[in-house]
Amino acid sequence: MKKILFLLASALLLSAFMYVNDPQQQNYTVPSWTLYQRALQSGQSVDEAKALLVSKEFPYNINTTLNGDPTTQIGVAWFTNAGVTGGMVQIVEGNAFGASAFSNARTIAATYVAVDTINYVSLGRADGSNNSAGLMAATGFSAGEKRSYTSNKALINHLYPNTTYFYRVGKEDAWSPVGAFTTAKENKESFQFIYITDTQANTDDNFEVSQKTIEAAYEHVPDAKFVLITGDHIESAGLQSSEWEWEQWFEKMQHIWLRLPIAPTQGNHDASPFGNFEHHFNTNNTFNQKQSDDQAKTAMNGVVYSFVYGDALFMMISYEDFRKGEPYFAALEQWMREEVSAHTHIKWKIAAFHKTMFTGAGHQNGSDGRIVRERFAPLFQELKIDLAFQGHDHVYEVIGIGTTTSGEGVYDVSNGVLYFLNNSAGKKKYQPRTQEQMEAAFEQHGVNNYFELFYRLGQTGEPTFSHVTISTEAIDIATYTVNDDGTTALFDAFKIVKK
Repeated sequence: MKKILFLLASALLLSAFMYVNDPQQQNYTVPSWTLYQRALQSGQSVDEAKALLVSKEFPYNINTTLNGDPTTQIGVAWFTNAGVTGGMVQIVEGNAFGASAFSNARTIAATYVAVDTINYVSLGRADGSNNSAGLMAATGFSAGEKRSYTSNKALINHLYPNTTYFYRVGKEDAWSPVGAFTTAKENKESFQFIYITDTQANTDDNFEVSQKTIEAAYEHVPDAKFVLITGDHIESAGLQSSEWEWEQWFEKMQHIWLRLPIAPTQGNHDASPFGNFEHHFNTNNTFNQKQSDDQAKTAMNGVVYSFVYGDALFMMISYEDFRKGEPYFAALEQWMREEVSAHTHIKWKIAAFHKTMFTGAGHQNGSDGRIVRERFAPLFQELKIDLAFQGHDHVYEVIGIGTTTSGEGVYDVSNGVLYFLNNSAGKKKYQPRTQEQMEAAFEQHGVNNYFELFYRLGQTGEPTFSHVTISTEAIDIATYTVNDDGTTALFDAFKIVKK
């Protein structure tokens, strides 16, 4: 019996391997070929599976990102198969439905780089804790599969403020679905955006949780100008980084990313020697361009950048290169000082990053978090950073450093910084620590009276998103949980003021 089971398992693995190495796969996009293989493996007919195939010339993993001045420009990025080049973006002002709407479109040629022979699937986490059998069951692929791609990017500039544009990417006979975005206003009127973190998934079930969360957020905040994401988009990292997970992240939510620009930050699970994050997002790279010392540069381009929206300066920060030590920290500090100095006319100073500087959950004892906190918390205080969006710890926490409160959910940051983490947009959760646990861990974290810093600390138990509204008068943040059926419920709301 064992021999029969072994032979059956071997046949299934061989079947999957044969699908992967079928020369016909070169004729179709990587995502559609994957769907085709998985359809066959699930028992669908060949005809049903073939209906999922898309010609290799078509683009995928399409998104726009805030890149520079959001009143006049935006970044666009997408993937195509290896060797598929000549892509472009077409853009028109106002509504564009059907191919004829783009007959007089403005066209911008894409720049492209080859992304060769990177992991398609892996063992999962960087420590290899997910086994091959589990991976095969979850994805239909065995560990070690490789793929090659073309990363395409274009910067759309010379746009008009407060204007809606429709766009598509690709080339003749291979255009993407139509996307849209609206440029920022030139004034300081209020605006809204969505904040999420740690979608972090590596299975179909977990990606569906993230998809349901962002769909609920978009439905709840239809006037959102962008989505701010504080890292850990996917699960597998480092040498085990999985492009299949990035593919799923984009494909499951492609209809949303065609409508909402992204302001991404790098998480520790996004770190990869293959540069997946860098190749997928078209963010500003002037930080690295200014560095003469390689030790001061981030490992991936475009993970430290800034933009001004309304009356707020956003500084998107990566601490994931903390092992480079002082050369990197000094460059990051100088960059922050220059950003704040150049925008004294902007009221709100906001930082967004993944690795928590203050937290009440599992990473509280982490040596990396302590290094970052002790190096940068005094700088945040000195530069009068008002609000810090965090990730990493999958709990709900509002932490005040030098802030005051009226006791009615109103926090005054005139003399301090409010650190905020809204749990996670995925399935994975951590448990908050008690006061006794924080006091017992003092030798590890080194923070006196840590528990007293928390205005809020808890676990929602469900994925979350935050609806953020920024005006010159205040920052209003309402956080919602998303149930299994996609319905939302208010979890907490508060206001930030600065006298």
